[in-house]
Amino acid sequence: MQKIVKNLQEGNAQLRKASEETNKRLNLVFEEQHHRKRDQACLDQDINKLLNFYHNLKPKRQGQVMEKPYQPDDMLMNKARSQSHYQDEAGMSYSEKQALKQLPEASSWPKFSGTG
Repeated sequence: MQKIVKNLQEGNAQLRKASEETNKRLNLVFEEQHHRKRDQACLDQDINKLLNFYHNLKPKRQGQVMEKPYQPDDMLMNKARSQSHYQDEAGMSYSEKQALKQLPEASSWPKFSGTG
């Protein structure tokens, strides 16, 4: 009789331990699902904001058609192209001159004595 009671107590202890471990795993799974749902909701909000932003960029008047979506780099590239179009008598463009102005003097360059 004592042996049966002892076996039952050990079995109950093992079941309790297994139940606690299962509950911990389930809690982790539920928490992970909650985080995924929250992250998905944040992504959905960001997508909606971007779609609204894009929609607001569209022309307001009917009949007006945009040739292509707004790209801010286009303005900068056009400006650079227009400035680099003009060259001085030495054949240097404006952007090349600006780049040369930003270089340090040759005397401040490091000396290399490699054997190659």
